[in-house]
Amino acid sequence: MKLYLVRHGESLANKEGFHHTPETPLSEDGIKQAKTVAERLKNIEIDFIYSSPQKRARQTAEIISKQKNLPIEFWDFLREIRVPSEVWGKSINDPEIKKIDNTYDLKFLKNERYSDDETFVELANRAQTVLDHLLDKHKAENVLCVSHSTMTKMIVAKIIFGNTLIPTQFILLRKHLWAKNTGITICEHSKKYGWSLNTWNDSSHL
Repeated sequence: MKLYLVRHGESLANKEGFHHTPETPLSEDGIKQAKTVAERLKNIEIDFIYSSPQKRARQTAEIISKQKNLPIEFWDFLREIRVPSEVWGKSINDPEIKKIDNTYDLKFLKNERYSDDETFVELANRAQTVLDHLLDKHKAENVLCVSHSTMTKMIVAKIIFGNTLIPTQFILLRKHLWAKNTGITICEHSKKYGWSLNTWNDSSHL
């Protein structure tokens, strides 16, 4: 099977520098980006579309769905990493928010929780569930998943490292694998080789 992982278009939070909420929408440029990636995907064979239910991903998936004439299944397992709700909607440059972010990052590295956020193990297990489900239900199909930067990186990390993945490895991948909005990541599974990463965050359509 081939797995196409698409990051959502630019959101208002991406544009204006604040932490997302689940209902943060796409910016005007983000809508244009979603239309552009939909056009890019027009002639690629896709059998099934999943999407994170968070608004920025949902809007992106709906634009792609219309172009492909395929329904979407919204799947909570594709949502972005859950960060502390104390920072939702707050400026990433606010000194108090930066303190929370720094503390949260250290907690994540230790597989600990700051408040109501998601731990490393929880995120890794969620990504593995995605991969297991796709192989179980879509082994002979091409599947498109509209998701988010960190979640896509975790799916790729699980493909590369499997059950040996540790927090320090993931933090390095998260820091050094840059993910542009509507970038296309292509992974493939074969009987002989298992999962492989073929293309990371192709944004040549932008």
